[in-house]
Amino acid sequence: MKLFSKLFLLFSLTFTFVTIAPAQEAPVQVEEHHVTQAEAKELFRSIDDILQFASEHTGLPILHPVKKKLATREEVAKYIGARMKEQGNGERFDRSALSLKKLGLLPPDFNFREYMLGLYKEQVEGWYDSHNKTVYLLDWVAPEAQKPVMAHELVHALQDQNYDLEKWLNVAKDSKDDTAQMILDEQRTSRQSIIEGQAMIVLFDYQLTPVGQTVESAPELVDSMQSGMLDEGGTPLYAKAPIYLREGMLFPYTYGTNFVRTVLVKRGKQAAFAGVFERPPLNTREIMEPAVYLAAEPQVQLKVLPLEKVLGSGWERGDFSGLGEADLHIIVRQWASKEVATKFAREWRGGYYMALTNKKAPKDVPLPFALVLGFSSPAAANQFASIYQTGLAQRYKSVQPATTSNQWTTDQGTMRLYVASSTVIALESFTPEEAAKLYAALAPALAPVIATQAAIKVAQ
Repeated sequence: MKLFSKLFLLFSLTFTFVTIAPAQEAPVQVEEHHVTQAEAKELFRSIDDILQFASEHTGLPILHPVKKKLATREEVAKYIGARMKEQGNGERFDRSALSLKKLGLLPPDFNFREYMLGLYKEQVEGWYDSHNKTVYLLDWVAPEAQKPVMAHELVHALQDQNYDLEKWLNVAKDSKDDTAQMILDEQRTSRQSIIEGQAMIVLFDYQLTPVGQTVESAPELVDSMQSGMLDEGGTPLYAKAPIYLREGMLFPYTYGTNFVRTVLVKRGKQAAFAGVFERPPLNTREIMEPAVYLAAEPQVQLKVLPLEKVLGSGWERGDFSGLGEADLHIIVRQWASKEVATKFAREWRGGYYMALTNKKAPKDVPLPFALVLGFSSPAAANQFASIYQTGLAQRYKSVQPATTSNQWTTDQGTMRLYVASSTVIALESFTPEEAAKLYAALAPALAPVIATQAAIKVAQ
């Protein structure tokens, strides 16, 4: 699984995870308001009007009415917990946490599973469940505050009616081939960004109605509206989240919105809504760089090498993730400024990481970890190696240069960093013999493959 898919592909449903504030005002704290029976009736009635609004602004036809339900806090908590358990995401969190901590993206004592469960409970403002075709409203939020959220969620209902969201988001069955699976994960993540980006565009259109504007007529207004999307004062768990979680939670809403806005302005409504469902982006590079998508540039990806087989008997894979442009952005953002990360992420040309375990080793040994990233040029590869090196002091309790160049002695073993043409290989907590064996296998196998739509049989 790629890094960001660990965050927002956790459920086969679509939540609104942003605090919606009025477009022309600063973010505000919304007081809790128990919805009365009369208010609930009026709110349900308004859904039909908002659904019509969403259809007009997306061009997606209404094929049938949408079921609706008012949910309590207890029902929301129960629902999130049940879906996490159903999808096996608790175990996934536990497996992923070790790798994320190794990369320095999570603090060493961070309880990933518990935090994410609490964060989802805090952030949810409404959701559309593609399983039972129902849009859920919240019984503790004033009706007027929920209407913009409904503009968002009802877009998901239209997407589902016209394209079968679960099938479209899944793309295809998981592949036994690592490289194909990595490409597939990128497609899934980019598609999640599309469905949230489209919904945010319609939400902004709904907020702009009083001033007679739309995102298409005034695209420059989106930037200021996005800045008010999240009220951190009312979201304490989000406010204290590590950078990785903060960026990951917002990615489909921010970059997805900017992608759809660009296509809308340059190609029109049909291309920005139905068009991207019919020709979806292939990866997060196309989401972050819409010009690449519009130009239909060929996309590259590195071929994955089964490193546990390279090391031989007794070794097995603990965790594996493809690394897209979005992942590179967050890794660099961890150790450099946002401006540097945004600019440098464009140099991405494929990558993955793999955490490995040796059955014969004691249980308390440091986690052996391999990172492989491809770049647009040798200069970019060397720049990333320098950035990666600067992050070592943040990730380890002690770091000392070893006698051999590009090696460091840490409290978790030796860290080795190689630059092979346009590729960077980081090998951490391996013995000299193990690292030599891995590098000898990796260096000749770094030719990129083209990640086209034909690489995977797409489920339409």
